[in-house]
Amino acid sequence: MISKYFRDFDKKIIKKQKGSAKTPQKKGKGSPKVSVDKRMLMDSISRIIPTHLTIGTVRCIDTAGFSPDGIDFLAYEKYCQDIIDLMGGYVPYELAYGMFHVIQNLNKDLLTELLNRIATAKKLNMYAPAPEEEGERSLIPSFAITGSTQYQFIELKNDIMNYYLSKNIEYQYEIDVLMVMHKGIIVKNWREKRSFIALETNEDTFMWFFILMNEYLDIKKDRSLDFRKYVKKEVIYNEF
Repeated sequence: MISKYFRDFDKKIIKKQKGSAKTPQKKGKGSPKVSVDKRMLMDSISRIIPTHLTIGTVRCIDTAGFSPDGIDFLAYEKYCQDIIDLMGGYVPYELAYGMFHVIQNLNKDLLTELLNRIATAKKLNMYAPAPEEEGERSLIPSFAITGSTQYQFIELKNDIMNYYLSKNIEYQYEIDVLMVMHKGIIVKNWREKRSFIALETNEDTFMWFFILMNEYLDIKKDRSLDFRKYVKKEVIYNEF
């Protein structure tokens, strides 16, 4: 049932470029170039995430005022109808559930840029004051989607590992799920630090992306939204 739904799912959001390969891709080889329609992608994903969440091209902010660049769209809980206007165009960190990044054709330079953006974005709420009773801070999961790549899959996985090792980036700031349309998925292995699993899922790629994505999005967050922390005015009011 699920596989049938996703059989032609990508046709709504990608368009093959002129001169792209017309022959079937050999195992381990790169995928033909395609153009991803970000608006259509966002609309399609909005239909397959939990109903208590919405998705939009909005920025996220924490109580310290940190708002990272480079997030294409965000899955978040719509606390109230005017939450975006109320927050000055932002979504508070406490309501964010997933960050999405879109790359048209992934190469080495764009991979480095992507992983750097994700590592920065995952530092949301890392520098904000925390209550004494709060334990380990929860991170917002990151999902990257690319239409195509000339990478061989094992090479892509190795380059991700090598980037984190060379930059000495802490494992909690790593990417969670990377999908190459019609090719496969690279997913973070949380059972081991600094470990990834690459799966060549081919025509089932979007189906497995849906399953893995929702395993992250369907987790109830233990974050309490305190609007007082977002008030930056220092005013002494008359008290009677």
